[in-house]
Amino acid sequence: LVATSDLLMLPVQLSAPSVPSRTVTIDNASASAHQLIHSDGFNTVFLELRVSAGALEAVDGTPVGPDGSVAVTLRAEPGRYGAELSPATLEFAAGESPTLVFAFGQYGDFAVADGSTRYASRLDYEMALALWREISPGQWQRVPGSGVQGVDEVAGRISALGTFAVAAER
Repeated sequence: LVATSDLLMLPVQLSAPSVPSRTVTIDNASASAHQLIHSDGFNTVFLELRVSAGALEAVDGTPVGPDGSVAVTLRAEPGRYGAELSPATLEFAAGESPTLVFAFGQYGDFAVADGSTRYASRLDYEMALALWREISPGQWQRVPGSGVQGVDEVAGRISALGTFAVAAER
């Protein structure tokens, strides 16, 4: 586990448009992708949650059947590339972890890496980014296998919902 103070979280530019929260319905019978979008008029993606068919196992200990569905709330963390996904009690079927993708190409503020003793450049910082999940208040764990994917994205397969952040170790 890593303390919040040991992470260099990727901020959203101060001028970035807001990212409204939303509640989506995930249907166990079909694959789906759900996005949070910046309110910039261009549908700029902030995050995307991709869920495969049959991924939902149980919520609050109650099984979700093959035709069942669950309401999931997606809420952007203010000022940074992070989000809270709930309910935290949603369980996924073995081998069916959803993928969480943050897209930071338009509004990521890489100036946070300037003056870092660990990263020689903003690009070095960008290449070190990964998804982190808050396990307990102020304690973060890297999402296994997460990291930079494609152009201007960080992605990883998550085993549970909760609070996530795009960051690199300080």
